[in-house]
Amino acid sequence: MLPILLADLSATNRFGLAIAQSVDGAVIALHGTLGAGKTTLVKAVGKGLGVREVITSPTFTMLNEYHSGRLSLFHLDLYRAGETGEIMDLTMLAMELDEVCDQSAAAVMMIEWPQYFQVEGQSYLEEKDYLEISLSLVKAGDLLPGVGGPADELDEEVLREKYEGGNPIKEGDSEARIANLVGHGPQSSALIGQLRSALADMVIYL
Repeated sequence: MLPILLADLSATNRFGLAIAQSVDGAVIALHGTLGAGKTTLVKAVGKGLGVREVITSPTFTMLNEYHSGRLSLFHLDLYRAGETGEIMDLTMLAMELDEVCDQSAAAVMMIEWPQYFQVEGQSYLEEKDYLEISLSLVKAGDLLPGVGGPADELDEEVLREKYEGGNPIKEGDSEARIANLVGHGPQSSALIGQLRSALADMVIYL
């Protein structure tokens, strides 16, 4: 697991750019509560890929496609499949995505609420190589071990300053985020290694 501090919108954009620059194709599962910053991260990755269209959350359509960047970006939001009580058959959606992956590995697929992507009782991601990113809120003043270096290099006061939301991710929101990255397969694990190097000053050392 690789925990990364997203102290503000600038850090989130940098994180998204690092992902965009490090991949030649990836499946990314985004976990987090409402308002955790999942769509914000998708927008940051899209910007890093050079997507020219306005990226919006596909809450009702479940899938938006963007083909103007260096790689195609497929953005899924499966909130409706698990949080609204609707009974949905996602078999056709899974077949469509599998066809896309078969035709071109040069695409980034980012899935919000991936725990609800169930096809015939099995997770769509079950046998896939994918990067799992869990986003959680961190309130100003909360303490964690060192950011950007071993814990003994930072004292409590420096850590407190790190978490003060001077550049909120969303207007009116002064809370930072932590992104916990877990690789499920060799490709996603290699990507984590690249991100560890590119974002060394944002890594949280537990």
